[in-house]
Amino acid sequence: MMMSASLGPLNAVYPSPTNPGFPPPGYVTPSAPPMMPAPFGHPNAVYPAPTNPGIPPVPPGYVPPPVPAVMPAPFGHPNAVYPAPTNPGIPPVPPGYVPPPVPAMMPAPPPDLRPTGCPPGLEYLIHVDQLLVHQTFHLAELLGWEVRNSYNVKNSIGQQVFLAEEENNCCTLQCFGPSRPFTFHIQDNLGQEVLTLTRPLACSYCCFPCCLQDLEVQSPPGIPIGYVVQECHPFLPKLTVLNERRQPQLRIKGPLFFCSCCRDVTFEVKTLDDSMLIGHISKQWSGFLREVYTDADHFGIVFPMDLDVKMKAVLLGACFLIDFLYFEERKGDKKH
Repeated sequence: MMMSASLGPLNAVYPSPTNPGFPPPGYVTPSAPPMMPAPFGHPNAVYPAPTNPGIPPVPPGYVPPPVPAVMPAPFGHPNAVYPAPTNPGIPPVPPGYVPPPVPAMMPAPPPDLRPTGCPPGLEYLIHVDQLLVHQTFHLAELLGWEVRNSYNVKNSIGQQVFLAEEENNCCTLQCFGPSRPFTFHIQDNLGQEVLTLTRPLACSYCCFPCCLQDLEVQSPPGIPIGYVVQECHPFLPKLTVLNERRQPQLRIKGPLFFCSCCRDVTFEVKTLDDSMLIGHISKQWSGFLREVYTDADHFGIVFPMDLDVKMKAVLLGACFLIDFLYFEERKGDKKH
């Protein structure tokens, strides 16, 4: 038997310290964690999740929405997708909505809105700055047979404004062709004649300056409101627009060469001193078959909105005269 080492030597056994009154009876000593957590700043340190004040905690079982595969392009980028514009106070269009069709005929303006000096029926032209003139196609033209011309006059949105019908006899049509005299009756959508165009038989070549073309525009029928007179020029097609007192108001000048294949032919409408362009009358290309085999032409007339309605009506008559002088005759030469 060996004697225990005394206090002080290296192998001495000390009694465990005791705390009076601790631990109480039945106390279970907690188990120590397997590893001490790394302090803040250590590479393996674990930080508590940040909290956002005012935002409730995520409920159990919450599944976050999926992240889009491609981040949307920011505003200003060529591929950016912008929200559909909304009109405040206007309800959204319901699915399957079909807008109502545009009326085929231009509605008649109220008679009480017709200004002083405006002939009856010309109030259609007050708020119009563009007219489309479409000639009606006739099957007899394919056989080289000359027929009476008719035109459908529309506004810029395709509504019919006037309907023009030529008055002529068969003998005059076949003997004189495009150089024939004519009378056009232009009716509104109510069937009332609002314009009458009269062209006497005359020469269209500058070698006879005293017998050039002269078109009279009447509204109502029997009361002249203007004239379109052909000017004598060796190269350029020129016309002068006159008022009811035969005073010059506007001048129409065409191109030197007529090349209407796949392009428009434009006649400029200018002031008398040629200093300002105020509109034009253009013969529009209407397709190869229609241009070659028929006389059916399409025209567009552009003029200022505030132009006198009488001058607008005279420019409409000038469109018909231009068709007979420079386009009907060319097609007549091809047929004959």
